Amino acid sequence: MKFLLVVALYLAAAQAEVVPRAVFVELNPSHTAAEWEQIYKNQEYTPEFYPDYIPGTEPQPEEAGVVTVKVPESRIITGSVAARGLIPWQALVILAGSGLCGGSLISNSWVLTAAHCAEGVSTFTVTLGSTSRTAAQSGSVTQTLRSAVIHDSYNPVTVANDIALLQLTSAVASSSFIAPVRLPSFSQASTSFTGSAARVSGFGRISSSNSNVSPNLLYADVRIIDNSECARQFGSGILSSNICTLGSDGRSPCNGDSGGPLVIQEADGIFTEVGVVSFGVEDCPASAPGAFTRVTSYLQWISASSGIAIRA
Repeated sequence: MKFLLVVALYLAAAQAEVVPRAVFVELNPSHTAAEWEQIYKNQEYTPEFYPDYIPGTEPQPEEAGVVTVKVPESRIITGSVAARGLIPWQALVILAGSGLCGGSLISNSWVLTAAHCAEGVSTFTVTLGSTSRTAAQSGSVTQTLRSAVIHDSYNPVTVANDIALLQLTSAVASSSFIAPVRLPSFSQASTSFTGSAARVSGFGRISSSNSNVSPNLLYADVRIIDNSECARQFGSGILSSNICTLGSDGRSPCNGDSGGPLVIQEADGIFTEVGVVSFGVEDCPASAPGAFTRVTSYLQWISASSGIAIRA
């Protein structure tokens, strides 16, 4: 017998009161942790083959993924407030009539976000270079967009292929506060990233007991976990095109963080986006994992849709 678990997409109302959207994901609680590990042990992180793939020709800017601001020692729930320039790729995406999401700048003209943020939305107000949701900051850029590129196979019921692109009306110049995040290379397409330290950021809810979204950009340091560990919570709803994290000290993405970036800092010191905030357990308990769209699964789609050249 199949059971259903309600999980919340991390979409928040732009107002103080958050009204999360919910979806149903299949869950079979009869499986033990060991059984889920057995089921998922041979899961391969095979990238999607996009049938209309024509490789992009525009390389990412040299400054992609580079951060010059030092991380403070102090420590989205109960995350740290980000200094300006610490997460220069972060986008604040206000959805006309339905809420707030995050996104990430991946070139001077394109923002990566979640499909569930873009579906059915006619107008997007995108702000870059700001760490405040409520106050204007010098050097920030705000544009109003009228369309989105949503993955052809996005399924709003299962949340599969939860990825979308927003094209800016005019290219933005990189600065101390605005810069793209680096995309993974094709050589990383089959990498699990399990055990890697990662960082998630957004303007979402500030605690599981508080429905207010944050007035400031927050970030939290999390750990990437194996998909079998994630399946203990979400069951067969976890696909090879998902990547999951578990936070510490109550830190996790929550409503309003949807579409935002999950990044790792690689050996060269540059930050690479490996996940897009997608879904999680309602009310965002610290003990539950968060699920993301795995960026490496969609490199061909990103390249074909945006014209960005992906590194070999």
